[in-house]
Amino acid sequence: MGECYANLECRVHDTRMVNRYGIFILEVVKAWVDPAVKDPRTLHHRGMGAFMVAGETIKLKSAMK
Repeated sequence: MGECYANLECRVHDTRMVNRYGIFILEVVKAWVDPAVKDPRTLHHRGMGAFMVAGETIKLKSAMK
């Protein structure tokens, strides 16, 4: 786990959609995050073989109250 920023340990919860859609429903049983990593560069799957790496953080004034 040396390269990992975070890790989720899961167990299979439901397999009813596997044959039709190829989807397993998982239940997270344990989670871990490395608190020493302040700005992780995370990898995101965008579908159809496309990935992106998270980049620069942009802070904008929030309209939330």
